[in-house]
Amino acid sequence: MRKFKFEYKITIIYLIVGGAWIIFSDKLIASLTDDNSVLTEMQTYKGWFYVTITAILLFFMVKNHLLKLRKAQQEAVESNRLKSAFLQNISHEIRTPMNSIIGFSNLLETENVSKQETSEYVANITTSSKQLLKIVDELMDISLIETGNMKVSQDKVNLNLLLDDIYNSFTPLIKNKIQFAVKKGLSDERGTICTDEMKLSQIISNLVTNANKYSEEGSITLSYLLQNNEIRFCVSDTGAGIPPQFHKQVFQRFRQLNTSETKINDGVGLGLSICKGNVELLGGKIWVESNPGKGSSFYFTIPYLKAE
Repeated sequence: MRKFKFEYKITIIYLIVGGAWIIFSDKLIASLTDDNSVLTEMQTYKGWFYVTITAILLFFMVKNHLLKLRKAQQEAVESNRLKSAFLQNISHEIRTPMNSIIGFSNLLETENVSKQETSEYVANITTSSKQLLKIVDELMDISLIETGNMKVSQDKVNLNLLLDDIYNSFTPLIKNKIQFAVKKGLSDERGTICTDEMKLSQIISNLVTNANKYSEEGSITLSYLLQNNEIRFCVSDTGAGIPPQFHKQVFQRFRQLNTSETKINDGVGLGLSICKGNVELLGGKIWVESNPGKGSSFYFTIPYLKAE
């Protein structure tokens, strides 16, 4: 249904209210007295009353509309600022692996390159290529999520096996001073559900990656439990933590936390935004509980649909 513009709305409301006031107020005054002098005086008061009331209503309507416009303007300015910062950041993130790929490729073309050096150069090229591919994948994911073209499948997923796979793949990547642990809340039978396995794995992997990135020592714990017919996952760490005023911002597009307590190492600021989009596609919600110096706990839920 097509919406009326603000100027049309206020004009129609003014005409309706004014017409109704004139018709009913005249009938009311005529029923009260037949004295022309009294009628004239009452008509004057009636006119001033109508002008006062309509002026007050008009003031609040215009004020409310201007507040919405100013808020939209501020959001647009902030969005443009974030996009500019994002473009600067992503140009750097793309240029770094590209320079590495080009540099080591040129070294491979030189003479007298030993077999060991060749292996090292190829390994560096592979690592940079994977880094570049990850950036492209994140851009594709956020684009599909925002345009509503991301598809959700219903797979039969054993949560315990999924967590074991994630644990085995991340164990070699976790920093030496960090202890990585997994806690399972259901048996294999009860923990076999219907959901999108790829998206669920991507959400957990992104959260574990962030926990490892922003923690230097301590522990990272991945757990889940059944609560109110929902599966609630938690990835907690003992890292730098996040100030309360940034708890909602970290899930916004192009946002990267950069405070005195937490410094950004790399990335384009889309990881948590993709997590939020995927969680919502799965029918859940995501939030964070954290304080500076006390670590962070990222929670998200998905519906508990037990697989037959």
